[in-house]
Amino acid sequence: MCRIYCDTCVYVDLFEGRKDKFRDLGEFALSLFRKVKEKEYKLIISDWLLYEIKKLNHEKNFNDLLKQFEDEDLIKVERSNEDERKARLLSPSNFPDAMHVILAKKANAIYLVTRNIQDFAEFCKIIEIATPESL
Repeated sequence: MCRIYCDTCVYVDLFEGRKDKFRDLGEFALSLFRKVKEKEYKLIISDWLLYEIKKLNHEKNFNDLLKQFEDEDLIKVERSNEDERKARLLSPSNFPDAMHVILAKKANAIYLVTRNIQDFAEFCKIIEIATPESL
């Protein structure tokens, strides 16, 4: 089963019901999480993701979402000091997103799913970057 790691913005799209000019971004996120529940993907979550979710005051929403999955749907990964070192080397100017990349790779993700493609452009040779609607 294909492993995916979702950037924080995908969760925020869902939790805040965000929309762009023409599309419901929350619906794209919801559709992706449905595919995890239907066993099309395994979802990787990290302590770094949780850290960012907490900063945005969405911890309850995040925990409620996770309750909808079976344990086998999720892969949990925690960052180490070495992971942080690697992220700083990978991108000194974009440490938060580099940390997501390092953790996604650590858990053998095939895709890093994000709304912010441009923020991850520098990492496209390390991991495949995708939007929720492209999967």
